[in-house]
Amino acid sequence: MTSPDFPRTSRSRVTASAVLVVTAVLALLSLMVVVPPFTMGMFSLAVGASEYSPFLVLLDLLWCLPANRLLRGRGRLRMATLAVLVLSACVAVRPLTQFTRVAASASAQLGTEATAPRFSLLTAVRGLPTSNALATRVVHYVAPDSERLALRLYSLRPAAIRPTVVVVYGGAWRGGSPEQCENVSRALASRGFTVAAIDYRHVPVARFPAQLDDVNQALQMLRDSAASWGIDAKRIAVLGRSSGGHLAELAAYSTDAGIKAVVALYAPYDLAEGYADLPWPDPIGVRSVLTGFLNGTPQQRPQRYHTASPSSFVRAGLPPTLLVFGTRDHVVKAAFNRQAAAALRAVHVPVVAVELPWAEHGFDMAPAGLGGQLAFTVIADFLERELMPRTTSALGAAQPAPAAFRFSRQR
Repeated sequence: MTSPDFPRTSRSRVTASAVLVVTAVLALLSLMVVVPPFTMGMFSLAVGASEYSPFLVLLDLLWCLPANRLLRGRGRLRMATLAVLVLSACVAVRPLTQFTRVAASASAQLGTEATAPRFSLLTAVRGLPTSNALATRVVHYVAPDSERLALRLYSLRPAAIRPTVVVVYGGAWRGGSPEQCENVSRALASRGFTVAAIDYRHVPVARFPAQLDDVNQALQMLRDSAASWGIDAKRIAVLGRSSGGHLAELAAYSTDAGIKAVVALYAPYDLAEGYADLPWPDPIGVRSVLTGFLNGTPQQRPQRYHTASPSSFVRAGLPPTLLVFGTRDHVVKAAFNRQAAAALRAVHVPVVAVELPWAEHGFDMAPAGLGGQLAFTVIADFLERELMPRTTSALGAAQPAPAAFRFSRQR
C-alpha cells in the first residue's frame, strides 16, 4: 500500500527543487556581472545582468523570504540557499556602488557637479523621458552603388532650426540600422536637438572606405537640406557606437568637415593594434571582423589599416570629444579608449573620458539600464555644452539654452 505521507513528501521535494532552481538562476545571472563572456550568448547575458543589476539585487533579497518559508524544516539546505542569495546580492550590487563615483567624475569633467546623474529604477522601467511633441521622418536615398539607404530624423514640433546630432549605429561594420538605440535618439531630440540617424553599407558587400564615404555623403546631404530639415549646419555633432563611433571619429578627424563635437562610445581607435592585442575572451572574433572590414590583415593591408584608424589623424584643432567605454569590454579593450583620450589631450583637444567599471561592450543597448542612464545624461550635458552655448539674460546672468527635458536634473 502507498503510504499516506508520500504525497506530502513528494510535494515537499518538488517545492524544494523549484526553490533551488530559482535560486540557481538568480545566482548565475548575478555572477554574469563579474564573469567574462566566452560566447555571444553569454555576452548578451553579461550586458543585461550588469545593466539591470539593481533589479537582480532586489530579486535576490526578495526571494529570500519565500525560500526561507518554503524550505522550513530543511535546516542546512535553507541556510545554504539563503547564503547563496545574500552572496549573489552582494555580487550584483557592485555596479550600483560604482555608479556614484563614475557619475561624480563625469560631472567634474563637464562642470555639472551640482547635477550629477543618479540611477532611477522608475526610469529603468519606463524608459528615457521623451516629449509627446516629437516628430519622426524617414528619408530614403541611394549609395554610389545604388544600394538603398535610409535616414531617420527626429525633432520637436513646431519645426525650427536646431543644433543637430548625427547618429552612426554600430554592428561591426556588418550589420545594424538607423533604428538602433532609437530611445536615445528620441530622448536627445526631446532635449531640443534635431537628431539624424544615418545609414551605411555593410561588409562583406561593401568594404572600407565605403562606410566612411556613406557617412560623409549623409553629412553633405544633411547640410544641403539643412533649412527644410531643421538642421543648424554650423552646429553639428556626430555620435557613434562601436563601429559607428569609429566612423564618427574618422569623419570628424580625417577631413575638415566642420563637426563641432564628437561622441564615441566604445569605439575602435587603432585597428592594427586592435588586431594584435585581442581581448580575452574574444566572443565576437575581432580578427575575423577586422579582416572582413579591411579585406586583409595588417601585414597584407598596412596602408588600409592606417587610413582606417582614427589614431592616424589625431592633431591639434580637432573638435571636443566625449569617450564613453566600459572596463569589462571584450570587443574593444578599455585600454584603447584610454590611449585615445591620452593622445587627444597630448595635442590639447578637449576630452571628456568616462569609463564604467562594470560595463561590457554595447552596455547602452539595454534600454535605460545602469550605464545607459548615466551615458545618456553625460552625452546630453556634453552636447548641450558644445552645441547650446549659455546665453546671457537681460539681467546679465548666464542662462542655459532651453531644452525640453533635463533628465540629469531629475531627482
